[in-house]
Amino acid sequence: MQLILDTKGIQLTKKNQSFFIKSEKGTRTISPAKLTSIAVTANIMLGADAVKLAIKNQLPILFFDRIGKAEARLWSPYFESIATLRRRQVKFAETVDATVWMLDLFSLKTEGQLANLKWLRGKRKRSMIVLSQAMNNIKQQNRSFIPFRDQLLDECRNNIMGVEGTIARMYWQALGNSLPRPYHFQKRSRRPAADIYNAATNYLYGMLYSVVEGALFAAGLDPYLGLLHTDMHRKPTMAFDLIEPFRPWIDQLLLEQCLANKIQPAFFSKNQYGIFLNKKGKAYIIPLFNGYLRTDRIYMGRETTAKQHIYYLAGQLARRIRIVGEG
Repeated sequence: MQLILDTKGIQLTKKNQSFFIKSEKGTRTISPAKLTSIAVTANIMLGADAVKLAIKNQLPILFFDRIGKAEARLWSPYFESIATLRRRQVKFAETVDATVWMLDLFSLKTEGQLANLKWLRGKRKRSMIVLSQAMNNIKQQNRSFIPFRDQLLDECRNNIMGVEGTIARMYWQALGNSLPRPYHFQKRSRRPAADIYNAATNYLYGMLYSVVEGALFAAGLDPYLGLLHTDMHRKPTMAFDLIEPFRPWIDQLLLEQCLANKIQPAFFSKNQYGIFLNKKGKAYIIPLFNGYLRTDRIYMGRETTAKQHIYYLAGQLARRIRIVGEG
């Protein structure tokens, strides 16, 4: 579990070999044995005794900026547990367990995409047939993942990415054709975007990457040692893996904003390369995203904030890697 300190003025000290947390809401203690890391995302009071307790228990203390990008970290000068975990991370990628983990992530992603299309179908009656057909096609295509569950990633990487790409095309085409103007688009366009919806999506996904990367750091994993996404120079490929089930969350957030006509054309600028979110757009999108991270939602049987869910899944991956490594 990661202890996240995200409220200005919180005090973290030591009391009876436990962490003592004091805030406006009250006080509480938590044992170091229950934690995998401490994440600091606000201006807090951090006691030297708490830092020493974290070091003693080899718990990294990570500091993040306002969009979730890791800026600094404190941990023990003795890297045994972190190094061991990262060695196991490399070995884990060479097991069938890694394939199963990735396919489970894609299953969660597909569930989210289907939920978004179903929600949109209820809002856009004129697109009901298009959206229903897309949902049926995606469900059918999703079954194509099943044969890969007993293969190594090196044996089926391209096939898995091919199935995922087919599902993505079905999803984006149905979504784009069902949106009201001026949000309508024909296909997913990345950097640069060809339309305002994709420009907003690109920026939101960029912020989400930072949060996912921070969650991996907090769990003691190396964001640059990916499972499915590999061999990309200076790219956090593990973040590319773990982000997948959370992309539909951002899609849902943007869909709601667009159908409420809150995403304005004035939020975007255009040059010879494409369409980009401008200063006015960023002033709207960034608080929207950060506010969303603090909202509660039920996911995988747990109710907590969106950000905590991301950190939890990163922690689950670290736990799974440890278990496989110990086996």
